[in-house]
Amino acid sequence: MSERAWREDAEARARGRVQMFNSTRPDGLDGWTVALEQYDALVAAILGAVDAFAADDGSVPLKTVVEEVQRQLGQHPAFPGGRLSNYTRYTKVDLEARGVLERIPKSSPQRIRRVDGAESSRHDPGNDEMP
Repeated sequence: MSERAWREDAEARARGRVQMFNSTRPDGLDGWTVALEQYDALVAAILGAVDAFAADDGSVPLKTVVEEVQRQLGQHPAFPGGRLSNYTRYTKVDLEARGVLERIPKSSPQRIRRVDGAESSRHDPGNDEMP
């Protein structure tokens, strides 16, 4: 991710929001933010689902992750509409851009897994190292 992306994320977090990243977009910015409470809940549910349902190679079908996030957060007050498929997919793309998750190449249906050594989706603006 670009320095601009990390800077805009830090500014958004200061306002209680998270800048959504997308590695296919210029500077890695998708152009929108999500509430920090929603983001934290989504990240915890997504990573929890990956950990809970991972095959021997660490991968899990994206469909399984989407279903589990819906099960966990469908009644959460931070998501009054109750439908989480798009939230989950957009956050998955963000976590890929942050180096936390990766897609399994040529998998159909799509499978994802944690990137080795990736512990967090947060970048500390005071730290010069990117995740």
